[in-house]
Amino acid sequence: MEMNQNRHRIFLLAGSGLAMVVSSAPAWAQDAANVQAAVEQSSGGLDEIVVTARKREENAQDTPIAITAMSGDMIEGRQISNVAQVASYAPNVAIQPVANISGSSASLTAFIRGVGQTDFNITVDPGVGIYVDGVYVARSVGGLLEMADIQSVQILRGPQGTLFGKNTIGGAIVVNSREPSNEFELKLEAATGRFNRADIKGIINIPISDTLAMRAVASYETRDGYQLRLVDGDRQGDKDSFSGRVAFKWEPSDVFTATLAGDVNIRREGTASNTLIENRDSPDLLQFVTTPNGTFAFPSANFGYNKLGGGAGQCGAPGELAPLDNPNCVSSRWVTGDIDTTWAGSNNQSDFDLWGTNLTLEYNLGNLTLKSISAYREQNSIIESDFDATPHVVLQNTNKLDLWQASQELQLNGSVLDDRLKFTLGAYYLKEKGFGDELLQFGFADFFSGGGIDNDSYAAFAQATFEVTDRLSITPGIRYTDETKRFDPSVQVITVDRTAGLPGPYPDGVFIQFARCITGQAAPVLGPDGFPDPTCVPSATNPGGNHVVPAVEVAAKAKEWTPAVSANYEFSDDVMGYVSYSKGFKNGGFTQRIFPGELVTPSFTPEFVETYEVGLKTELFDRRLRLNMAVFQSDYTDIQIVVSEGIAPKARNGGVGRIRGFEIEGQAAPTDWLRIDYGLGYLDAGYRSVLASAFPVNIDSKFAMVPEWTGTVAANATVLDNENGKLVLRGDWYHQSSTFKDAINNPQLFQPAYSVFGANASYTLPGDHFTITGGVTNLTDKRYIQGGFVDLDVAGLATANFSRPREWFLRVGYEF
Repeated sequence: MEMNQNRHRIFLLAGSGLAMVVSSAPAWAQDAANVQAAVEQSSGGLDEIVVTARKREENAQDTPIAITAMSGDMIEGRQISNVAQVASYAPNVAIQPVANISGSSASLTAFIRGVGQTDFNITVDPGVGIYVDGVYVARSVGGLLEMADIQSVQILRGPQGTLFGKNTIGGAIVVNSREPSNEFELKLEAATGRFNRADIKGIINIPISDTLAMRAVASYETRDGYQLRLVDGDRQGDKDSFSGRVAFKWEPSDVFTATLAGDVNIRREGTASNTLIENRDSPDLLQFVTTPNGTFAFPSANFGYNKLGGGAGQCGAPGELAPLDNPNCVSSRWVTGDIDTTWAGSNNQSDFDLWGTNLTLEYNLGNLTLKSISAYREQNSIIESDFDATPHVVLQNTNKLDLWQASQELQLNGSVLDDRLKFTLGAYYLKEKGFGDELLQFGFADFFSGGGIDNDSYAAFAQATFEVTDRLSITPGIRYTDETKRFDPSVQVITVDRTAGLPGPYPDGVFIQFARCITGQAAPVLGPDGFPDPTCVPSATNPGGNHVVPAVEVAAKAKEWTPAVSANYEFSDDVMGYVSYSKGFKNGGFTQRIFPGELVTPSFTPEFVETYEVGLKTELFDRRLRLNMAVFQSDYTDIQIVVSEGIAPKARNGGVGRIRGFEIEGQAAPTDWLRIDYGLGYLDAGYRSVLASAFPVNIDSKFAMVPEWTGTVAANATVLDNENGKLVLRGDWYHQSSTFKDAINNPQLFQPAYSVFGANASYTLPGDHFTITGGVTNLTDKRYIQGGFVDLDVAGLATANFSRPREWFLRVGYEF
């Protein structure tokens, strides 16, 4: 009761702050849609940030959307090397460069204002959309984008269901590359640092003719892993990545522009660091788990290895725990107690190949502009994961992903009535196909997960801004989406059943018999003791009798309208207030982690968010202070969460939630040589009701990856700028309150509140050609949990992925 009262006081204070700002002068902002920010240098004070949040160029301070925008210079100054690091500079945003149990070094988990997704599987969509040069990146694996030659990055908070639409229920991260220009440019960089870091980057821009220009960038980054494998001396958590982009821009006339670009990312790395926190053996094969849906029996992986697999005959009899002093057994002896060491012994591999191309055509017809964005992207990856983090083959996974996507977007922007009515019309199509082939080697059986996907998404959208008066504008918008997701799980079969040959009525093994008596049947063919009937025969959709789900394609369809409306009023030239409503949705899908059998392929339904927001944006003291504020409430229904049921996490609809919060964000330039960026975010996220299928999540469970408080401060000080050169000192601080890293709120994945500091200094020699930068990341060596996996009953373990330690770096750059 007291906590709720305190929360109400917080919202009253935030609302009072908004009223006070209106009466004096501040304001603030966030969310947006397509953002291609440019920064226009001002003669004094803060730079003006121009965005295309509503598909047209506008000052960010005049746009009634909540958005955090960073220019390319800001990204370079803050030493941001990938998209996950931008979260440290935006309130109510949590991005981790790892996905729970993925093992991939190229994956991303993003949450904005409490909405996101922890699952990386190809049958589950991310909750935050990532767009690169206007092109949607469909999968979490491959979402950890490199920041080699970036014009701007924008983080758009809240549902972007009108102008973006595709899986932007939590928000969108928009990355724009630098475009070719008509001036020659050459940049070279080399960096070294801790863990044998060696980075090389080159950028060249060539004006080929008066109408054609080319820009190319190539970047290679490598460093040793920070987690030592005690078995073989190898390391996990390393980096070995090459990325490149080539773009051509053709402007044959004042009314037509064509930009053709191609990019590639090749990574040959070890798996993400993974620390064994706890290992729990079992004296029995079957673990009985009671849920609101009944009591279920699941196999113990540790028992399977110790009694049926590699430890058979050495690790005790059934009914006994394995001896701790026997290295041939699985037990708690493999917990090192050091987050930077592991006994993992499987292949150490996270290979990733991505390439893409996109063509942007733009016709300027006076009051009308027609834009076309055509794109194709393809990725292939092989990920070897040792989930058990022991030298033995207990829980190991080889995941092969082959995916491609093709998209086409058309935009028509225009204005009428002497520019009092500005509008955007558009159409969008995305085709995505792929296959995931996932071999799982568990202590009790080997089997395949994964399958093929075939997805289509069609959308049409419209939005218009009408200036009712010189100060009041109203912007309604709506999007219609027709989406079909298909999944073929025919690959999912049990290949090895380690109970085969044991005394009893199941010569092929108890798990294969479970699959035979459940998968595709009208009802489970089980005896009164809950075990499979020895005489049952496979169903028609279970050829071979070893499929864990019916070998038939399934589909999830959604047809949704996602409206948005906002009204903004300019109290003065420096103060603008707005109110808005927006709706977003994310389609349902299918769970692919299944064992030993299901009647049908498990599915989950779409989720929805409706957000109501009030905000202010202000600039004060002759653009020396920018203060933006917002208060919002999000009603979150059919929440898609990940819970454990049996041997692996499964996507489920969790129930209904509500998220309330506020954000304060801005910049200050008290002098020409000092710039300060700051942000503060608060979230009150909780369940209003919980479905039985979400067990063990309950009404008191905390949302995964959602801190109550986030705060950030970054400062740049130009302490020298004369004929002797230019010296800039930079420092940043990021703080977030405690979080759980999974929906179940396992205590092993509870991360207490923490702060991270960084600092660097750059010296540009006279002539402005050479710049030397040195600095330290994670200055206080704070090690915090980024993700993990806990299942003590079946998998018998708890593991966590910890952040990188403190690292120093030294960079030398040359610019022609």
